[in-house]
Amino acid sequence: MSIISRYILKEYLKFFSVVLSILSLVYLTIEFLEKIRKFSERDAEILFVVQYFLFKIPKIIFDVAPLAVLIATFLTLGMFSRNNEIIAFKSSGVSLLKLTAPLLLFGIFLSSALFFLNGTLVPSTYKKAKMIQEIKIEKKNDDGRLVQNKMWLRLDSRTLFNIELVEPNRQKMFGVNIYYLGSDFSLPESIEAEGLTYKDGSWILSKGVHRTFQPDGTVQIKRFDEERIGINKKPDDFKQAVAEPEEMTYRRLRAYIDRLSGDGFDATRYRVDLLAKQAFPFVNFMMVLVGIPFALQDRRSAKVARGAALSLGLALCYWLVFSVTLTLGRINVLPPWIAAWGANLLFLGIGSYLFLNIRH
Repeated sequence: MSIISRYILKEYLKFFSVVLSILSLVYLTIEFLEKIRKFSERDAEILFVVQYFLFKIPKIIFDVAPLAVLIATFLTLGMFSRNNEIIAFKSSGVSLLKLTAPLLLFGIFLSSALFFLNGTLVPSTYKKAKMIQEIKIEKKNDDGRLVQNKMWLRLDSRTLFNIELVEPNRQKMFGVNIYYLGSDFSLPESIEAEGLTYKDGSWILSKGVHRTFQPDGTVQIKRFDEERIGINKKPDDFKQAVAEPEEMTYRRLRAYIDRLSGDGFDATRYRVDLLAKQAFPFVNFMMVLVGIPFALQDRRSAKVARGAALSLGLALCYWLVFSVTLTLGRINVLPPWIAAWGANLLFLGIGSYLFLNIRH
């Protein structure tokens, strides 16, 4: 890397670090103001509150990085223009591509790094923050456990509930096993059923077997097509068994999709979410590419304000297009890969056109 490229990258990283820190702090402050009253009403321990916000930081940085990239691009190239350094670079024979290459390469590097983190660190810390909020702070029922993608729930001190799969709308479950324990933790009774449906305020088992284990060692077996069962739980109480894409790594989300598909469910929503998780980090490169043409406008021209407004407008348009295409993908209007990558491809084309038509 040449001296000029190192200098440009160094100045850019200064602005990016400052802007990223400020945006993250603002985001964290807003999150704090929104949550602190609710947490104080729950008499939350300070340690849990601190842990919650610490685990939120990776997700916050991930969310604000694209805007930080765009603002840093404007500030860096704007500073060079005001100091007439752009003219000096051009006079020295530095081409537009060489001038902006450090920024473009950083955009690619940041996108790649966030792509990796969005499949590892970000979902794990997001999940921990959510668990701290729900269990430690809001003190919600922690009887449920998700073990190897199977839901275990303690209905009471003597009843265990195991679910193989929960339908995304949480109104129906499959692969249901209920174990009734005796006072000596023996197993006097169990129920196995293909499905469990919540209907008209009650739970109904379907196509199952009710086994009663007698003291003499014999087993009484009763088969049924439908059987109403008294469970003091609502569908929302089983939400821990429904995987949320934000909490899942790429590998786990892909496995969940395969499992839903294998059991005959429509996994389109989750396919779109997986592709979106992989596509979104690359918006950072798009923000560099779109920001450069407007940032290089003559600073003495009235076009500068217009360029800044247009660039920020394009950033907002990206969020809008990305959100709309995801929605259309989830309802099967668009193929999943177009829904997830459509905004990136569109803005790659726009950014490339603007970049190639910069006035030298």
